[in-house]
Amino acid sequence: MRLWTIQPASFYQTLQKKGVVYCDREGYWCKENRYAYDWWVEQMRQRIGNPPLPEIHYPLWAWYQYDSRKKPHPPKTPLKKGEPSSVYLEIELPDSEVVLTDFTLWINCMNGWQTKTDRELEHLIKTHEKEVGKYCRFNEYPEDIQQGIMNTWQSIYDMKFRDREWSPWAWWNRSIQATFWCLKLEQVVKVNFVGKDEE
Repeated sequence: MRLWTIQPASFYQTLQKKGVVYCDREGYWCKENRYAYDWWVEQMRQRIGNPPLPEIHYPLWAWYQYDSRKKPHPPKTPLKKGEPSSVYLEIELPDSEVVLTDFTLWINCMNGWQTKTDRELEHLIKTHEKEVGKYCRFNEYPEDIQQGIMNTWQSIYDMKFRDREWSPWAWWNRSIQATFWCLKLEQVVKVNFVGKDEE
């Protein structure tokens, strides 16, 4: 499977030095949305097996389809404005090592929202928020509502899934992300440095 990822230059330096690179720490987004990332890790285990190394905590991310089937590549821009250098990698991984998901629906997961219409669940949410007198974040809901919301998240893995409210587009017109446990140096097809220190 051909994928593309933009990473800090240090990511590629580690890959060159060790021959493999992976996520061994909890980043900002993980800390802010731990419930979603921990759920994600469990889904990865179920779909492609356990991480090959015990020190791997979270998956790596890449694009399978950045904007649509006609525009699969992400733009060659630095990760952050002022970043000394980012590396743009074209990579090739076995299908069996990759999990594909709808990027827009994953944003819903990180926000603690549903990813498909469930009227009964919506009624429970509105009833609870009326009782407590406020809009609730995911971790403020009772356990049954949290579980109901997470049950809808399975839809992010279904490329045939269509929902008028949450995902009205066919898969070839969506942004599709890829996650995998680690990247090996021999899986890199092409390397481009982008940013003010382009190499």
